[in-house]
Amino acid sequence: MKPTFAILGLICLSITQLSCNQNCSCNEKAAVRQTTIDSLETRIQQLETQIKPRLSVLMNRLQVHHGRMWQPGITNDWKLAGYELEKVKETLSDLSSNFGSDKYAESTIDLEISKLQSTIAQMEQAVKAKNKDSFVEHYSALTTQCNSCHKATGLDFYKVIQPVTPAYSGESE
Repeated sequence: MKPTFAILGLICLSITQLSCNQNCSCNEKAAVRQTTIDSLETRIQQLETQIKPRLSVLMNRLQVHHGRMWQPGITNDWKLAGYELEKVKETLSDLSSNFGSDKYAESTIDLEISKLQSTIAQMEQAVKAKNKDSFVEHYSALTTQCNSCHKATGLDFYKVIQPVTPAYSGESE
């Protein structure tokens, strides 16, 4: 009987040792996986930083579409005015998602953008109604609000103005 217990003891000891070795192997594999995950997360953060548009790029895009919206609005080209207004809204959305809070902002960009929503909605109504007077009124209000945002964020040296020349070739007053 003693040899049987000895053999059983050796088998149990072997199984325990294999089990421990297996755990070490699993722990090592888990450590390697975690290192890989950490490395990938770091790389994702680097790539997100690289593809994030700069604030100046988005502001330039906003300036272009704001300016291009004026001429169609005063010449009753409502389809083009509506298109440019949609581009303004898209750019404001991009600004909000990328720079909801910016290092230059005393208040957040989100807060300043939220102040524009009423004017944007009124401009949409003016475009849909093909109402030039309402469009001009709300375009001027939007321009003023843009400048107020620049002031609130300490960038009041940037002035948004109503265009004096057509943004598209072939346009005239």
